[in-house]
Amino acid sequence: MPHLFSSHYSKNSLNILMIIVLFFSGCAMKQKITSEPVRFVFKTKSIKVAASGFLQRGGSLKLQAYGAGQPLFELILGKRVCINGRCMSYAMFNEKVLSPFYPSYIIRNILESKPIFAGKNLEKRGDGFFQEILDERFAIIYRVTKKGVYFKDSKNKILIKLKELD
Repeated sequence: MPHLFSSHYSKNSLNILMIIVLFFSGCAMKQKITSEPVRFVFKTKSIKVAASGFLQRGGSLKLQAYGAGQPLFELILGKRVCINGRCMSYAMFNEKVLSPFYPSYIIRNILESKPIFAGKNLEKRGDGFFQEILDERFAIIYRVTKKGVYFKDSKNKILIKLKELD
């Protein structure tokens, strides 16, 4: 019986075997996807939605609202931002929906309950944190707790609220 590393096996055979093993082991790794019921408000100059729905996490983020079993609103954050099937870059999303002065991935940070503006003016509070960011271009209050997220920019008239439903 030939030994695994004997000359009976060619280098090509071993390379092919390694590629197959890596391919199938890579396919076996699934990203955990969670979906939680939420009540949310998404109010900007171009979008006004207040509804109950689901926030799905895992790779991309998906915020969905339903009414009478029909989809009313869908926001997907992956490599691009998609609203009800229309996709654009994060920078374009900010320009059209939020504010062109915001950092590109601010919407993702908000939906993931992460600090915005690289943690500027971050204050830890109880079970979360608070940020107040004032500038001639925006006046932001951002609060994250275990129960939800509150983002308000009074200069740009933007309100985003997420509350987990029990």
